Amino acid sequence: MHRLLVVLSVAVAAAQAQYLLSAGIPAVSSSQYHAQDELGQFSYGYSGGPSAKHEVKTFDGVTRGGYSYVDANGLVQSVSYVADPINGFRVAATNLPVGPAPVAAPLLAAVPQHVYQADAPDVAIAKAAHFAAHAQAKARLLAA
Repeated sequence: MHRLLVVLSVAVAAAQAQYLLSAGIPAVSSSQYHAQDELGQFSYGYSGGPSAKHEVKTFDGVTRGGYSYVDANGLVQSVSYVADPINGFRVAATNLPVGPAPVAAPLLAAVPQHVYQADAPDVAIAKAAHFAAHAQAKARLLAA
């Protein structure tokens, strides 16, 4: 019975591959691997279809890896990462957002200086009340 299932599944796979090739659809190959040892080290990965991944952890606790995939726009996106107990998780990727460019120094110099010179009256009152309350709380703690 077991041999019949094996033969049947091989025949179905061969028929599917033949259909794909005759229809002009390229056959997709895939692979995967996994290895580990008793020291906690491992290595695994896969590839096939629109994605691939690999990851390795070494005895010193550092994990390195990466993956890639085809996004909804048909672009290949790639990510690589490193994680360790000291520096945490760090990533580099093709699809990370980019922040705004830093403001150039001449633009800052063009801001009127009166903006930086004095607080508005209501802000000055609020600051004075805050600092007074802080000083009172600190005095109570030191007296206790």
